[in-house]
Amino acid sequence: MPLVRVEADRAIGARAADVYDVLADYSVHHPQIMPPDHFSNLEVESGGVGAGTVFHITAKVAGKRQRLHMRVSEPEPGKVLCETNLDTGVVTQFTVSGNGSPGSVVRMSSEWEAHGLKGWLDRLFTPRVMRRLFAEQLDQLDEYVRTLETEAR
Repeated sequence: MPLVRVEADRAIGARAADVYDVLADYSVHHPQIMPPDHFSNLEVESGGVGAGTVFHITAKVAGKRQRLHMRVSEPEPGKVLCETNLDTGVVTQFTVSGNGSPGSVVRMSSEWEAHGLKGWLDRLFTPRVMRRLFAEQLDQLDEYVRTLETEAR
Protein backbone atom coordinates (compact mmCIF):
# COMPACT_ATOMS: atom_id res chain seq x y z
CA MET A 1 0.00 0.00 0.00
CA PRO A 2 1.38 3.42 -0.89
CA LEU A 3 2.46 5.34 2.20
CA VAL A 4 2.98 9.09 2.37
CA ARG A 5 5.44 10.34 4.97
CA VAL A 6 6.18 13.95 5.80
CA GLU A 7 8.72 15.16 8.32
CA ALA A 8 10.49 18.26 9.56
CA ASP A 9 13.24 18.84 12.14
CA ARG A 10 14.20 21.84 14.20
CA ALA A 11 16.72 22.69 16.87
CA ILE A 12 14.94 23.96 19.96
CA GLY A 13 16.61 26.24 22.51
CA ALA A 14 15.61 24.23 25.58
CA ARG A 15 16.47 20.96 27.29
CA ALA A 16 14.91 17.86 25.72
CA ALA A 17 13.03 16.99 28.95
CA ASP A 18 11.47 20.46 29.11
CA VAL A 19 10.45 20.32 25.44
CA TYR A 20 8.90 16.88 25.89
CA ASP A 21 6.95 18.09 28.94
CA VAL A 22 5.42 20.88 26.83
CA LEU A 23 4.50 18.49 24.00
CA ALA A 24 2.92 15.96 26.38
CA ASP A 25 0.77 18.48 28.30
CA TYR A 26 -2.45 18.86 26.28
CA SER A 27 -4.27 20.69 29.08
CA VAL A 28 -1.93 23.69 29.39
CA HIS A 29 1.13 23.77 27.15
CA HIS A 30 0.39 21.92 23.89
CA PRO A 31 -2.43 24.28 22.87
CA GLN A 32 0.09 27.15 23.03
CA ILE A 33 2.27 25.64 20.29
CA MET A 34 -0.51 25.06 17.75
CA PRO A 35 -0.47 27.58 14.87
CA PRO A 36 -3.73 29.52 15.35
CA ASP A 37 -4.27 29.99 11.60
CA HIS A 38 -4.57 26.21 11.27
CA PHE A 39 -5.77 24.87 14.64
CA SER A 40 -8.27 25.95 17.28
CA ASN A 41 -10.46 24.66 20.09
CA LEU A 42 -8.26 21.92 21.53
CA GLU A 43 -10.49 20.21 24.08
CA VAL A 44 -9.23 17.37 26.26
CA GLU A 45 -11.79 14.56 26.50
CA SER A 46 -9.80 12.40 28.92
CA GLY A 47 -6.36 12.40 30.49
CA GLY A 48 -4.52 15.58 29.69
CA VAL A 49 -0.85 14.68 30.00
CA GLY A 50 0.87 12.01 27.92
CA ALA A 51 -0.29 8.52 27.02
CA GLY A 52 -4.01 7.91 27.13
CA THR A 53 -4.95 11.52 26.53
CA VAL A 54 -7.87 11.82 24.12
CA PHE A 55 -8.69 15.19 22.64
CA HIS A 56 -10.62 16.99 19.93
CA ILE A 57 -9.17 19.83 17.89
CA THR A 58 -10.47 21.86 14.96
CA ALA A 59 -8.13 21.96 11.97
CA LYS A 60 -8.40 24.21 8.95
CA VAL A 61 -7.41 22.10 5.95
CA ALA A 62 -7.64 23.41 2.38
CA GLY A 63 -9.90 26.23 3.59
CA LYS A 64 -12.33 23.84 5.30
CA ARG A 65 -12.65 23.24 9.04
CA GLN A 66 -12.55 19.66 10.30
CA ARG A 67 -13.02 18.40 13.85
CA LEU A 68 -10.31 15.81 14.61
CA HIS A 69 -10.55 13.16 17.34
CA MET A 70 -7.08 12.20 18.57
CA ARG A 71 -5.48 9.73 21.01
CA VAL A 72 -1.99 10.17 22.46
CA SER A 73 0.51 7.35 23.01
CA GLU A 74 4.10 7.34 24.20
CA PRO A 75 6.04 4.51 22.52
CA GLU A 76 9.19 5.86 24.24
CA PRO A 77 8.13 8.04 27.18
CA GLY A 78 10.26 11.16 27.42
CA LYS A 79 11.40 10.79 23.82
CA VAL A 80 8.59 9.79 21.42
CA LEU A 81 4.99 11.02 21.57
CA CYS A 82 2.37 10.02 18.98
CA GLU A 83 -1.02 11.47 18.12
CA THR A 84 -3.33 9.12 16.23
CA ASN A 85 -6.40 10.44 14.41
CA LEU A 86 -9.11 8.04 15.56
CA ASP A 87 -11.16 8.63 12.40
CA THR A 88 -8.47 8.30 9.72
CA GLY A 89 -5.58 6.46 11.36
CA VAL A 90 -3.09 9.19 10.44
CA VAL A 91 -0.27 9.20 13.00
CA THR A 92 1.77 12.28 13.84
CA GLN A 93 4.91 11.61 15.84
CA PHE A 94 7.11 13.96 17.84
CA THR A 95 10.64 12.70 18.55
CA VAL A 96 12.71 14.75 21.00
CA SER A 97 16.44 14.26 21.43
CA GLY A 98 19.31 16.12 23.04
CA ASN A 99 21.74 17.69 20.60
CA GLY A 100 24.81 17.74 22.83
CA SER A 101 24.26 21.33 23.94
CA PRO A 102 21.76 22.99 26.27
CA GLY A 103 19.21 22.58 23.49
CA SER A 104 17.39 19.74 21.77
CA VAL A 105 16.11 18.64 18.37
CA VAL A 106 12.48 17.84 17.61
CA ARG A 107 11.35 15.87 14.58
CA MET A 108 7.69 15.95 13.60
CA SER A 109 6.45 13.35 11.16
CA SER A 110 3.14 12.11 9.84
CA GLU A 111 2.41 8.99 7.87
CA TRP A 112 -0.70 7.70 6.16
CA GLU A 113 -1.89 5.44 3.37
CA ALA A 114 -2.85 7.11 0.10
CA HIS A 115 -5.01 5.24 -2.42
CA GLY A 116 -6.60 6.05 -5.76
CA LEU A 117 -6.96 9.51 -7.26
CA LYS A 118 -7.32 11.19 -3.87
CA GLY A 119 -4.17 9.38 -2.74
CA TRP A 120 -2.30 10.54 -5.83
CA LEU A 121 -3.33 14.14 -5.10
CA ASP A 122 -2.35 13.64 -1.43
CA ARG A 123 1.13 12.44 -2.46
CA LEU A 124 1.49 15.38 -4.83
CA PHE A 125 0.31 18.34 -2.72
CA THR A 126 -0.03 17.45 0.96
CA PRO A 127 3.67 16.98 1.85
CA ARG A 128 4.57 20.57 0.91
CA VAL A 129 1.67 22.00 2.93
CA MET A 130 2.38 19.79 5.93
CA ARG A 131 6.13 20.58 5.96
CA ARG A 132 5.22 24.27 6.12
CA LEU A 133 2.72 23.61 8.92
CA PHE A 134 5.27 21.49 10.84
CA ALA A 135 7.87 24.27 10.48
CA GLU A 136 5.38 26.79 11.90
CA GLN A 137 4.52 24.55 14.83
CA LEU A 138 8.18 23.84 15.59
CA ASP A 139 8.94 27.58 15.48
CA GLN A 140 6.10 28.19 17.95
CA LEU A 141 7.38 25.37 20.16
CA ASP A 142 10.86 26.93 20.24
CA GLU A 143 9.49 30.37 21.06
CA TYR A 144 7.15 29.02 23.73
CA VAL A 145 9.73 26.90 25.61
CA ARG A 146 12.22 29.78 25.57
CA THR A 147 9.52 32.01 27.09
CA LEU A 148 8.87 29.42 29.81
CA GLU A 149 12.57 29.22 30.61
CA THR A 150 12.82 33.01 30.81
CA GLU A 151 9.82 33.18 33.16
CA ALA A 152 11.31 30.45 35.36
CA ARG A 153 14.50 32.46 35.96
